Amino acid sequence: MTEKKNAHTTARSANASAKATATKAKETADKAKDTAGTAETTAKTAASGAATTAAHTAHVAADKAQVAAGKAVATSRTVAAEAPKKAAAAAGSAWMAIKARKVLAAVAGAGAAAAGATTAVVLRRCAARRRRPLARLTGGRLGA
Repeated sequence: MTEKKNAHTTARSANASAKATATKAKETADKAKDTAGTAETTAKTAASGAATTAAHTAHVAADKAQVAAGKAVATSRTVAAEAPKKAAAAAGSAWMAIKARKVLAAVAGAGAAAAGATTAVVLRRCAARRRRPLARLTGGRLGA
């Protein structure tokens, strides 16, 4: 009879342990399910945020590229419009110099003559300063 009691008690203990283990397993499964749901929600939110950020970045990059292209086109138009004007101005200046070559030659000659005369005067004065008093009085004939 004690064996029956021991078997019965053991069976009851095993049954209680099994129920406790099953309850713990159920709680663990519920927690895992909640965690999985939270992870799914977080993943969806992160994916949505990443997609939104990527779309915004692509849009901003496209806008910047469009602005840069617009500036490049405007600059090229300005350069293309001003190039003939600059070439014409340079050609006009060259033609004016060719037409006025006689005047330019006369001005250059006069400038060279003035420079030569100035140099001669300055050198004579420098030479006069180097003489001694007697040579200065006699105009360089004595006491050189």
